[in-house]
Amino acid sequence: MSGRLPYDPRPWRVRRDSALGNSSMRDTLQRVAGRLSKAKSTAYGDYQIADKWRLAGVAAKRRAISQIDELVVQVIGEIERHGGKVHRARDAAEAVRCVVEVAQKNGVKLAVKSKSMVTEEIELNKGLEDAGVQVVETDLGEYIIQLAHEKPSHILAPAIHRNRGQVKELFDVEADRQGMAHLANADIEQLTQFARQQLRQEFLSADMGVTGGNFLVAETGTIVLITNEGNADMVTSLPPLLVSIVGIEKIVGTWDDLSYLLQQPALSGVGQRLSSYTTFVSGPRDESAMDGPDQWHVVLLDNGRRNLVGTPEESILSCIRCGACLNVCPVFRQIGGHAYGSVYPGPIGIVVSANLDPSMPSFLDLASQACSMCYACSEVCPMDIPLADEILTLRNHRVKTMAEPLLVRRTYEMWGRLWSTKAGYQKTIRIARLGQRFLIQKKKLRWAPGLFGGWLKTRDMPLIPPETFREWWAKTHGE
Repeated sequence: MSGRLPYDPRPWRVRRDSALGNSSMRDTLQRVAGRLSKAKSTAYGDYQIADKWRLAGVAAKRRAISQIDELVVQVIGEIERHGGKVHRARDAAEAVRCVVEVAQKNGVKLAVKSKSMVTEEIELNKGLEDAGVQVVETDLGEYIIQLAHEKPSHILAPAIHRNRGQVKELFDVEADRQGMAHLANADIEQLTQFARQQLRQEFLSADMGVTGGNFLVAETGTIVLITNEGNADMVTSLPPLLVSIVGIEKIVGTWDDLSYLLQQPALSGVGQRLSSYTTFVSGPRDESAMDGPDQWHVVLLDNGRRNLVGTPEESILSCIRCGACLNVCPVFRQIGGHAYGSVYPGPIGIVVSANLDPSMPSFLDLASQACSMCYACSEVCPMDIPLADEILTLRNHRVKTMAEPLLVRRTYEMWGRLWSTKAGYQKTIRIARLGQRFLIQKKKLRWAPGLFGGWLKTRDMPLIPPETFREWWAKTHGE
């Protein structure tokens, strides 16, 4: 892994064009993301107290981030007081090394995982597999993309880009591998039953469970897991060894703070007032308990997060990974998550990736090339993160550091100078009107020189009319 975050090294235009050429993915994405976005809007509309609690949750997150150093110390003390073991990890490599060492020390051969974006961030699966540990994803979406050998396409719904027919094809391949009969059809119940049948024995056989954490309550050292499938309960209760990897920004101060935040991932992500399952882990199993791990290891991950505390970008750390900004983003809904090249896609992915890993200019490029500046993401973010403003800041930084290609800079500088005056604007319109005669195909602008050619590759451009409104006004009413 280069830098702090894994990335797709293909150029942006290659990833973009690949996504735009996948009509099945785009149709599925538009339908599902649109449904999730509508569900959030409806949920808030029917739930009058929701916004009051949301604002209290925002305040709790901001307060926790400002006190992060003190809360980390408190968390470590509470976890160890309850019998857990804490490992501090400065970066992804150190986090993976911690988990691999724990697995090797305990002779782990099979690990089962609940859904976790932070483990995707550090590429934990690869690290464990390289060390000889088989890793099985138990969240249905993660299980699907593991079979497809893909990365998540969405923060909340990893397999949002795949329809039922495509999932059935993946399951049929897995059935062939195990000598089983194919599914009769792509019925949702049959698909979930197949996954349940495959995963049941894995839960019972696993030597180690691996989780992330939606929140980490400093008051008692409790990790909070929010799911809709219940697989986290199996991961945390059946294997004798449990490892939880949590970013330090997930810490909140008290249970009162948590009470305001607990609803937000489900409410903003899928439009439910509460997720189906909420799991609390406060320590390994004691002698009176019938289930639970004998050992609990917690890896507290920095990986660039601490550097953002006290900066203008600090609010980024308030993200609860609900995915609401992705669901409304017109760019994400056209190209999906894989086109972003980062494990974190969409508007929040642009700002998180570029700020956690400033060494990667490809993440910075997304601010200019994967955002329409419509501000929809800022409006729907439950944590009041000014995502569009953060993206604009990244754009400004890109210009100031001369990261833009020379042709791009010179084109926009000339355009800016011309359009800053009335005379310049009118002159360019007249020139463009003449020039478009040679570029029109079937009454549409199909090609243009330079940067404009790339623009027209994926967009329709209206023709400049024979007479503009300004020209008509001047002719009929005078200047």
